[in-house]
Order: sequence, then C-alpha cells, then structure tokens
Amino acid sequence: MENFELRKHIDYVLQRTKELGLSAKTFAGYARHYEAVFRYCMENRRDTFMYQDAAAFCALKCRAELKQSTIKPIRKAAYTVARYFETGEFSWGSVTFTTNAPASGAYRELMSGFQQELSKRLSPGTVRPEMIIIRQFLYFLEQAGVEDAHSMVSENVLDFVRQEAPNHKGSMPRLLRTLRNFVQFLRDKGIVDLDADRFLGTAGRCRQKALPCFTDEELQLIFSKIDRSTDKGRRDYAIFLLAVRTGMRASDISGLKLSDICWTEKTIRVVQKKTKVTLLLPLPIDAGNAIADYILHSRPRTDNPYVFVRLLPPVFSSPVSPTLFNAALRGYIEAAGIGRSGWDGKSFHALRRTAGTKMVSSGVPVSTVAQILGHGNIESSKRYISLDSGTMRTCCLDLGPLHTRKEGLV
Repeated sequence: MENFELRKHIDYVLQRTKELGLSAKTFAGYARHYEAVFRYCMENRRDTFMYQDAAAFCALKCRAELKQSTIKPIRKAAYTVARYFETGEFSWGSVTFTTNAPASGAYRELMSGFQQELSKRLSPGTVRPEMIIIRQFLYFLEQAGVEDAHSMVSENVLDFVRQEAPNHKGSMPRLLRTLRNFVQFLRDKGIVDLDADRFLGTAGRCRQKALPCFTDEELQLIFSKIDRSTDKGRRDYAIFLLAVRTGMRASDISGLKLSDICWTEKTIRVVQKKTKVTLLLPLPIDAGNAIADYILHSRPRTDNPYVFVRLLPPVFSSPVSPTLFNAALRGYIEAAGIGRSGWDGKSFHALRRTAGTKMVSSGVPVSTVAQILGHGNIESSKRYISLDSGTMRTCCLDLGPLHTRKEGLV
C-alpha cells in the first residue's frame, strides 16, 4: 500500500527541482532517481529518508554503476531528498556525502537536541555544516571506544581536531567554534564538566578574498537587456533593482511578502532568513516603482502572500526560488556580453556587494552599512571597504620624502 505522506514529500522535492529550470533530459533523470528513492522507502518500510538512508541507498544503487556521470546524479538526488527530511527545506546547493554517523541512540538524541538549539538562532544553511561536524565528531567518539558522552574528556576533542585539521585549512574557526558550542551544550545539560574555552582556542582568521562587485557600466548593460514590456522582464527588473538598491540577500527577496512593504512609509520589513534578525529598510523610490509596476501589471492574480511568484500556472504557495535569480542574472550577463570566469564573483550576491560598496563610497559609516546589510559582525562589512579602490587611493602616503638605499648582505 502506497505511503501517501511520503509520496507528498517526494512530489514536493520533485516540483521544486522542476522549478530550477533544468533541461527536460536532466529533469527526467532526477525524476527517475526520486522515484527510486520512494520505492526504496516503501520496500524498507520507511516514512522518512535521512542521511544514513541516503548512504545505504547510494551504496545499493551505485554498486552496479560504472559511469561517474550516472553515479553523481543518483547521489545528488538521494542527498537532496535526505537534506529536505533533515532540515524541512528544499535546497539545491552542494551536497556533502556524509556516510559516517553514530549508531548510538543516545548520540543521535544529543545530535537532535543540539540541532534544535542551533535552529533557534541560526538559519538552516548555517546549521547544516555545523551538524555535519558534530555528526563526524560523535562517530569519531564511537570509533575511539567512547560509547557514552559522560565519559568524554578534553583529549578526545583535541584528537578529533588534529584529525580534521587537514580538512579545515580554510575553516578552522568554524570547526573550533562548533565544538566549543557543542561542549558548552553538553556542559549545560550536566553531561560533561569541561571548559571548552580553556582547551579550544580561537583560530587565527584565514585570509579572505574580496570578490569584486559590478561596475556602473556593467549594471547599465545588464539592466538594458531586461525587456520590461514582458511579465518576466518586469519581475526580474524589480528583483535586481531591489537587490542593488538595498543589498538584500536573494533568500530575503524570495521570501518578501506583500505585507512586508509599507508604501506610505516607503519601508520594507525583512526578517533575515540567514540570521533571523528583523530589519526595517528604506524602500528607494525607483525600486518601489519597479515593484509596483510588476505587481499592478505582471503579477498573477493569486492569494499567494509572496511578492515575487511564478508567472506560469500553477502558482504555488511557495515563492520563486532564489536559485532562479542566479540563473536569470547569468542569462542577462551573457546577453550583455560581459565576460565571466570561474569564481569571479559575478553572481546574484554581487548585487549585494555592489550595494555595500556604493554605500561605503558615498561616505556612509561602516557601522551603518553593517546595520543596513544585517551583518551581525562589523568585520563582514569592512570587507566592502577593500572594494572601494577610488576612496582607498586617497589614503596613500607620499613616500617621496623618505630616502632609501640599496644594501646587500655581508
């Protein structure tokens, strides 16, 4: 007998995948893999499909496959479904194929409790990598013979750090912070009597690359390629202009509701998906006019509470996926003839960097920029200063009066 609740969840993931705009052939392949996941759950009498289920499913399905091109989409589909069941949200981002998970029921209960604590103050996208670390840590404890968290000592934690350090060359601060938070969580529960701050120091900050933003000329070219006589063009124009004028993240624009806009006060109320902090942002006149033009002339008549919705039926209760923002922007960048290369930063998030850079260039204090962009740490906003090369030139010192001479080693 078919499990209708499970079918509903698989169909939801299938529909969200369809909305990504994949080619018909690619989508058909993922549809087959999702159906295989459903059959696997039915055969094994499972109501859910978690990471450990995805690992077992992939081991079974990929055993007979020889082509990597076939194995990769199978894993992608399986772990996409597993991530949906683990977090409650659909995400098409990169998938970490985590197969090592603790078998102990007590450890799994600790994982669940810690995840609930993190979810109270962090977004799912931030919680996910931290839970991967904790899953690996508890698996490490099991393999080391520590079957009960009460028996854990500081040396166990340090041994795990030594083991994982080579895999976290650029993310040691996250590794140490996650472990400190987890040890503190166990301490608050009365499970351990360890002071993590004493043996888990703070790692030095790794060098961060300041990705470029769009120039005024590039923005003009991109916006010139948007056909505002069409429904899609009006919607895309409003989305991109809102991003470059306010610096809002793609996830926050996607989740923007009609009730979040106060037209009389010219403000937008945003509950950031990443930080869950509420912001009250000014709505620039040109961005407000673009949104109004889209709502009045192109937005489908629907009870959907979100501002930006699908233009073709059926119109679902969920908003347009932020993934489509990047896909649309890439199309306009190519149409504008703007060159692109790997990791050049020319993504939808570059519109947010552009907004921050323009604020800094116009003399807005960094502390104010941090508030507008919703940065919890002002250091995140300081990165935009390095992109304002024009203003930085005014800080250069004249080295003319300094006399130098060339010397060699004796």
